[in-house]
This record gives sequence, C-alpha cells and structure tokens, in this order.
Amino acid sequence: MTSFNRKPEEKGVPVIIAIVLVGVIFVIVGAVVLAGMLGTFVLSTGEQVSPTPSVSFQFGVSDGTATIAHAGGDSFSAGEMLVVAGDTEQSWASLSGADGPVERGDSISFDVASGDPVELVYVGGDGRELVGRFSA
Repeated sequence: MTSFNRKPEEKGVPVIIAIVLVGVIFVIVGAVVLAGMLGTFVLSTGEQVSPTPSVSFQFGVSDGTATIAHAGGDSFSAGEMLVVAGDTEQSWASLSGADGPVERGDSISFDVASGDPVELVYVGGDGRELVGRFSA
C-alpha cells in the first residue's frame, strides 16, 4: 500500500484553494446581483410616455371660420395638439397664442376653405394619433 505523506508546509494548500474558490464565487455572484440592481434602476428611470388624452371636442364652421372647443375630458398641452386643415398644419398653441394646458371651455378659431377636411392630431409621447375629424 502506498502512503501519501505530505510535507508539513503542503498540508494547508487544499484548504487555501477551497477558501479562494469560495471567495471568487462570492465576488462573481455579488457582481451579477449588483449589475441586475443597477440595470433595473437605469431602466426604471427612463422617460415616461404620456398616454393620448381622452378628450371630446365641439366643431363648428361659420362664414369660412372654423371653431374647435374643448368640450370635456382630459386637459392637454397646447403644444401637443395639431390642427390640420387642408394642406396647413398648426399647433393649438400657435392658433390660441398660449402654450399652457388646454382645458374644458378653451377654444380656437381659424380660417378654413369650404369642404376642407379638418383633423386634430395629438403628438405626445406615443407619436401621432388622430383624435378628431370634421369637414368644413
């Protein structure tokens, strides 16, 4: 039978290797957990996209002048609503002269040719979305 005798200075080597391996595993696991937490934080602080407002409008045309009034629902920023009449596109803000929130009772008026289609287009965080349409 063969005897494996070790020198006294070699007896602790396997224990040291085991301790080093456990330490390396803890460092790797810690790095993965930290990367996951950091990734979650970065992704959760991204820009929040505002949904299209739920709004009802009243439309009217008289003597070549169209009037659109906010008749109820969510308020919205005047700069986020476009009025497309024929080949012309203008923001609610440029037609009203104010860039604040548009609320129930607020209205705009503009010149329009008879028979031209008029569309209200919301241009918020989700891109462009048609929210109203009528014919002049």
